[in-house]
Amino acid sequence: MKKFLFAASALAILCGVTQAQAVVLPAHAGITSYNGPSTCIACHPVQAQDMLNSLHMKWSGPTPELTNAPNQTLGKAVKGINTFCTYAMSSGNTCFICHVRADGNAPHAPSVNDVDCLMCHSDTYMRKFTMDPTKTLTVTNILGQIKTYIFGLTDADGNFFTEPNYAAMPAGTTMVDVAQNVHKPTRKSCLRCHATAGGADWTKRGDIGLNTSAPTDTQDVHMSTTRGNLTCSSCHAVSGHKIAGRGIDLRQTEASDPKCTDCHGTAPHSSSTTGTNMNRHAAGQVACQTCHIKTFGKGGATEMSRDFRIPVWNPAQLGGQGGFIGEEVKASNVKPEYRFFDGTSYVYNVGETIVPNADGSYTMARANGKIFDGKSKIVPIKNHKTIMPIMADGRMVPPAILWMFMTGDYNQAVQKGMEAQGMTGSYTYVNANAEMLVTHGVDPKTLAPKCAECHGTLNGHNNLMVPFTSLGYHELPTSAKACTMCHSKKSLSWESAHSKHRSKLKCWTCHSKTPVGLKSPTSTLCKTCHSLESASSASVHKKHLPKGYVCTTCHVY
Repeated sequence: MKKFLFAASALAILCGVTQAQAVVLPAHAGITSYNGPSTCIACHPVQAQDMLNSLHMKWSGPTPELTNAPNQTLGKAVKGINTFCTYAMSSGNTCFICHVRADGNAPHAPSVNDVDCLMCHSDTYMRKFTMDPTKTLTVTNILGQIKTYIFGLTDADGNFFTEPNYAAMPAGTTMVDVAQNVHKPTRKSCLRCHATAGGADWTKRGDIGLNTSAPTDTQDVHMSTTRGNLTCSSCHAVSGHKIAGRGIDLRQTEASDPKCTDCHGTAPHSSSTTGTNMNRHAAGQVACQTCHIKTFGKGGATEMSRDFRIPVWNPAQLGGQGGFIGEEVKASNVKPEYRFFDGTSYVYNVGETIVPNADGSYTMARANGKIFDGKSKIVPIKNHKTIMPIMADGRMVPPAILWMFMTGDYNQAVQKGMEAQGMTGSYTYVNANAEMLVTHGVDPKTLAPKCAECHGTLNGHNNLMVPFTSLGYHELPTSAKACTMCHSKKSLSWESAHSKHRSKLKCWTCHSKTPVGLKSPTSTLCKTCHSLESASSASVHKKHLPKGYVCTTCHVY
């Protein structure tokens, strides 16, 4: 059954192309009618099959970098829940307008004729769900208003139907025009969905918005048309319609993660003294984004928190029928928070038990990583906050979010969500957050921080760009602070001390927590490697540390 309704005919070609497009390929110029996805698939069956097996089509995929649920198939469509619109699969067709599938997100596996190629291969094409005037629901919202909502047309199998949205395309556009002028994805192609994730422009991803299709130099030097002029696929490499790249809060990994060094090499800075120091940072624990993205939300205000307990009317919600969203707090030019990130993360999935943080809050997406583990780097993040319902046993409740949109009653939405999931008992509201990697919006190098912004000493370790103390750098044993770990007390500036010791010692030699004791008494411990010798603590450290012995060889932390 076709899941795409079209209004174009063969005669429409007489209208001609009414908008600027890529160069028309001869094969495409011969298209005289458009019959939905089958028109494309007739000539591109391999590409359609590749797309059918992709994350963009399935909204789920393998999870090799998800430590709480490794090697599963998860995603927005499978156990996905987040801190924005919560449970997308309970939104009816609301959240599916960006979906590549022409049938929305039906409960069954898609077929090749569900692949709406034009979603990525035409910047002109716009679509909407076909509405069913006989499929309605009348509700009383929190304002006491009675309102009737119309829903999308579906067949007996739950397939939605989509059709061209001519009102959103240039006047006179036909589907034949669109089909004749398809092109490779551009920045605009990707941003049509990714920039408006979370419900509006700049909302979810604090580092991209619709205007990132042509950003200023200071907004994004890579994608600025007068500077790098890169497309999304320049970094997010595509092979067989599988896209490289994964953030902290995403579950699935489809292809290898792109790295700055893929283009810039491992020593991107000059050979000057300053450049050498910067290259050492890059080769060590500082991700390029940390220095080169000083703020996010540079092209628009991004959402920093959402509270569905406080309903706010939005006339654009539910396809223009109007609805309630949660209270949003948005901000522009936000200074990131920073975390250690080793490329893997924890992301909560529906049905799991979640453990609270020390302050009683719950982190639903968290970067894995720690100082001096040899693989983690400091990265900038957006820390999005919300209020979530949770059961007494530690399971988050996936709200029936469509009910919230229609009525503004979050409690009812939570209760209906519990019914849908077979959850019984009581729930409470808790503070929750999600850590989100900031990796777009690279500044021009002229805006990179000066050394003093991170290493200044006028205010001690306070008010620096990167919070080294909270990241663990200043958890030094007393003997390290006093420089008596290996020798008698000496005094050097931090820069001189690092320059002198760097070639002999590892960072964690001094930058570590104070050990709580030895693994065993010295009479036993020393004999592990040699006959018992008597020596002072300072001489023992002076002898062993330059040889590469790690602290945990002898100490317990």
